[in-house]
Amino acid sequence: MGSRTPKFDEALDKIYENLTPHERKCVICNNLFEINEGDIILFKKLRVPPLDECPECRMRKRMAMMANIFQFYRKNCEEHEDENIISQMDTKNSYKIFDNNFWWDPDAWDAIKYGRIYDTKSSFYDELVKLLHDVPHMAMERFNKIMINSDYTIDSFDVRNCYVSSTIGISENVSYGLWVVYTKDSTDLLRVDHVEHSYDVIDSDRIYKSKYIQNCKNCMNSQFLFDCRNCSDCFMCVNLRNKKYCFFNEQLDRESYLEKIKNINLSKRSIVEEYKSKFTKLIETKAIHRDLWIHSSPGAIGNFLSDCKNCVGVYCASSAKYLLTFYKNENVRYGQDVFGTNDCMDVTIFGPGELCFNVTEGLFSNRVIASYFFQSCRQIEYCFECIDCKYCFGCSGLKKKSYCILNKQYSEDEYWEKVDEIKTKMSEDGIYGKFLSLKDSFFYYHDTYAYAMMPLTKEKAIPLGARWRDYEINIETKDLKVLNSKDVPDNINDVTDDILNSAIICEKTKRPFRITKQELDFYRRNLVPLPVIHPQSRLLERFQKRNPYKILQSNCTNCNKEINTTYDPSRKIKIYCESCYNKEVY
Repeated sequence: MGSRTPKFDEALDKIYENLTPHERKCVICNNLFEINEGDIILFKKLRVPPLDECPECRMRKRMAMMANIFQFYRKNCEEHEDENIISQMDTKNSYKIFDNNFWWDPDAWDAIKYGRIYDTKSSFYDELVKLLHDVPHMAMERFNKIMINSDYTIDSFDVRNCYVSSTIGISENVSYGLWVVYTKDSTDLLRVDHVEHSYDVIDSDRIYKSKYIQNCKNCMNSQFLFDCRNCSDCFMCVNLRNKKYCFFNEQLDRESYLEKIKNINLSKRSIVEEYKSKFTKLIETKAIHRDLWIHSSPGAIGNFLSDCKNCVGVYCASSAKYLLTFYKNENVRYGQDVFGTNDCMDVTIFGPGELCFNVTEGLFSNRVIASYFFQSCRQIEYCFECIDCKYCFGCSGLKKKSYCILNKQYSEDEYWEKVDEIKTKMSEDGIYGKFLSLKDSFFYYHDTYAYAMMPLTKEKAIPLGARWRDYEINIETKDLKVLNSKDVPDNINDVTDDILNSAIICEKTKRPFRITKQELDFYRRNLVPLPVIHPQSRLLERFQKRNPYKILQSNCTNCNKEINTTYDPSRKIKIYCESCYNKEVY
């Protein structure tokens, strides 16, 4: 069978004829970046032209379409105008919304009614943006899975009694968690797996009854641990393996350990802050940091990689088992938070799938280009919130549709003829393959994953086209008592139920926040002092403890070997190559 897009393919092949590894200047940040042989091979396989945007700026644009850092608004549903619902968009946002139950109801509405004929005199991109403003979007971006008493969750599935959390699944009784799976009865979490009865945990899995944990596995009954494995009953330790009853990395017997910690009252905020400072200093001065966390991943360059092959510029990628199928990652370039992904480039929170380019938030899909929030789709391009669709171009909100352009239905032959013309013109204009611009994101930049991983001030974000709205600090709390941080009891044991009728003013941002009954019960049960920092600020603090998605060149502190790492070489910390790290720590 011949090409369905002959004009586009002919133009693309001409680009490929003279395409060799070279250096380009990014049209967004003006930094130079390389297009290397590996990129070219994948461009050809994906049938996309090389872009004039660097991988970092492409990543920023995708992440700016993910409002997942704990900011919620109220906005009226487009179908039920008197219904003011929880939303990721506010009333000043020009994009329209539907209540999630209504949006997902196959009998309630059909986005095909918003279809329009493409005016060839206009830019296709401009026509797409108009469509995105006309078609209502989900009030809360989430897949249509089991949710019980978890209204304030985003990208959630199979959750029960979860509050203010995002990208969370198969979890119960979790508050303020981001990238959380198989977790119960825990609070303040960032990228965790199999955690129970724990608080303030980052980049860790299989943690039980512990607090203030980072980059640990299989640890329990411990506090203030960094890079520890298979440890229990340890306090303020780094780089431990298979240990018990350690205090500041000193091995003690059980009685001595218990005597040491019995006088450390972590139910008091002042004490916790004191030990947080000590912990930070311990990590900076004593801990050995591995250059990159890569396991069973030949030919991989990135960080936090497991079961990957030939993955370059990829971060947080691992294998996954789903419905008795085991998914791995192979031949991925410039990806973040992926699983079961093959022959893909520029993918964020995606998998399993293959042959996709410049997409974010996709599940079980193949051959997708420049799209957002899609599931079980095949060969769609520039599609947003489309479910179980194939052969669609520039569409929004469609379910179980084929051969649609700008939500208008065509015959198969008509579809391919028009798509050929559109893609050829977009390629000539240098925009084919590019993701939605920052100015056209559904969300404010400071509400998004991009802000957490690639923070910008308002003054720097707006010139890039990012959308921004200053948070309105409203302390007119009606019947609520307003408390400044100094008014909040230092010890959780001194907190009464009256706190549930109070608004606490964040000591950093001055934004008010409340404590829920579920939170209060958790803090009391686990002897955690009441927070005086806004939940979003606490999340951003956790992000600051993680390294950026960027490879830097440095030298091993121990042997001086040249290494790749995500740690800033200017930091005065111990960064070891894999060989030196394994000799010293394992």
